[in-house]
Formats: sequence, structure tokens, C-alpha cells
Amino acid sequence: NLNFDFSNIPSIFLHGINKIYDIMNTTQSNYSNMLKRLKEKKAFSNFIITYYSIALIVYSLTAEFFTDIFDEKISSYFNIILSVVVLTYSLIITNAKYSERIQIAERVMNEVKSKKRELTDSNLNEKREEYEKIIAKAEYRSEIDFFRTLKQKCKKNDINCFFYKKSLEKMSDKEEAEKLKEYLSENFPLTQQLKIILQYIWQGIIVIVPVILFIICFWVKM
Repeated sequence: NLNFDFSNIPSIFLHGINKIYDIMNTTQSNYSNMLKRLKEKKAFSNFIITYYSIALIVYSLTAEFFTDIFDEKISSYFNIILSVVVLTYSLIITNAKYSERIQIAERVMNEVKSKKRELTDSNLNEKREEYEKIIAKAEYRSEIDFFRTLKQKCKKNDINCFFYKKSLEKMSDKEEAEKLKEYLSENFPLTQQLKIILQYIWQGIIVIVPVILFIICFWVKM
């Protein structure tokens, strides 16, 4: 919430403040979603490394103690595959620098939130310049981050983000409706949602692969 009285601000300043406030608010939501995305990727990558490392140990021990029902040669082959996955995710964590990017995203989000709260008619240009300096040094949000921000805006306005044209016509705030329409038409909601779904499907496949390979090693001996 802003700490000033809108009724005492001339309309020309009010329009400017609303515009800057909306930009800052959207940016704050973008970086909040970016933060969530980076944390999820970091957590999943760490989980996969631990999970696959345990799977490698289980494969080796099972091949050693259950030679009659567990195929050792195929197990060794699958161990190589799992080792490659572990190496890949280790490199991903190293190169992605999730911890560093998470800290930066948190800092940007908090700084933008602070500037938004400090915004008044008398410091409009000053806060806008400070905001631009913050964003100039920050990582650019992804399309997925912005899509999640748009979904939040649509939910707030009771809009179906996938079939939004008719819903937007019913909005009382025509200016906000026009902005949402422009954003949604440029972001391709169905495409972004498909990317999210495919990402979760891929993660599910990665999780289930060691179990399937483990079963195959028993099945071959049957």
C-alpha cells in the first residue's frame, strides 16, 4: 500500500504515479516468480544428484548380493547412464549459479518493493530513475515468469487467461483490460502453459527412470 492521499494529487501526477506503481508492481511479481522458479530448479537438481547417487549404490549392492535374480551386466550399463545424468546435473548446478541468482532476485524484488512504497508525487522522477538503475543490473525475467505474473493478474480480475477476450470486455477498468489484452496477446498463454506442463512431465520422467531400469534388471533374469 502507498503512504499518500490520492485525493490531494493533481490528475496529471496521479496518472504518472499509477503508471510507475503498476510497472514496479509487475516487476516485483516477475522477480517473485523468478525466485520461485530458480529455487525449484535448484531443489530439483540437488534432489536428482542425491537420488541418482543413491540409485547407483543400490544398483551396485543388488548386483553383488542378488546375482541370481539381478542382471549384473545390464546393471553396469545402466550405472553408466545414471552416472552421466548425475554429472550433467552437477554441471547444470555449477554453471547455472542458482544460489547467486536467487540472492540477486531476492535483492531486486525487495529493492523494487521498497521503491514502490516510497513513491510519492514529489519524488516520482527520482524513484523512477532509482528503479531503472536497479533493473539495469538485474537478470532479465523469463517469459514463464511474466506468464505467471499475468496469471496472477487475471485471477485477481476473475479473467480466464487462456480465453481472455470476452472476459476482458466485461472488466469495468477499461485501461487495465487493454493492458492485460496487450500483454496476453504477446505472451501466448497456451504456449507458456504447455512449456510448464512439458517441464513437469520431463521431471517426472527423470524421477521414474531409475525405478524402471531397476525393474528391467530383475525382469531380464526372469
